[in-house]
Amino acid sequence: MESCDKEKIKKLKKNLEGADLKGMDLSCMDLRNANFISANLTTADLGGSDFSGANLFSVQAMRANFKNTNLSGANLQKSNLSRANFEGANLNSADLMGANLLQAVLAGCDLIRASLVEASLLEADLSGADLTEAKLSGRYQREGYFSRGANLGKGKLVGAKLIRADLVAAELNDTDCREVDFSGANLSEASLKQACLVSACFVNSKLGDADFRNADLTDSDFSGAELIETKFQGVDLRKVKHISSKELELSIIDSKTLVPDYIEVIWTSEDTYKCREKV
Repeated sequence: MESCDKEKIKKLKKNLEGADLKGMDLSCMDLRNANFISANLTTADLGGSDFSGANLFSVQAMRANFKNTNLSGANLQKSNLSRANFEGANLNSADLMGANLLQAVLAGCDLIRASLVEASLLEADLSGADLTEAKLSGRYQREGYFSRGANLGKGKLVGAKLIRADLVAAELNDTDCREVDFSGANLSEASLKQACLVSACFVNSKLGDADFRNADLTDSDFSGAELIETKFQGVDLRKVKHISSKELELSIIDSKTLVPDYIEVIWTSEDTYKCREKV
């Protein structure tokens, strides 16, 4: 495609499939419902533009600037957005299934009801982002198996909201999740090994088969959480809030697990036990 300026892009916004827009200034433009399928937006400045409802399937937008951009309802499936800046962007209900967001900045983003199924968010910054009811799970493949969920490993989620989010089989290993609100979220089979979960909220969340080994759960709140086969081997639970003996008995602990002082663990064999509240 021949070189474009802003005016030409406005006229061609329905027909920009495969366009080479690398490094272009596309800031503060009305690009609603535009077609950018497989376009090259590497290092482009898209700040403040309106891409609501746009089709950005499989775009190359590494290190692009999406700061304060409206991408609500946009299709970003399988796009390469590594190291892109989405600070303050509106991604409400956007579809980012399979997207590469390696080291992307999504601090303060609106990701409410966004789809991040199988997305890679390795080392991404989601501090203060709102992911209420977002989908970060895996999916069933044609071969019949369920893939792993979104990978948020080694990232930053400080103060983020994941209320009622779907995190089934998601990866949060070694992630900074201080003060994250996971209330009502589904974290079944999620891996949170070595994560910092200080003051995290798991109220009424589903944590069946979730893996918390080597995680820091200081002051985290487990009120009403489901802990069926949740992995707490070797974990210090002494400063966890509102974990019940009934739920803890359904989880998996070992002799190195440290439990709150109001709970007594009675070992009936080397690997079976009962838990009860101390009188």
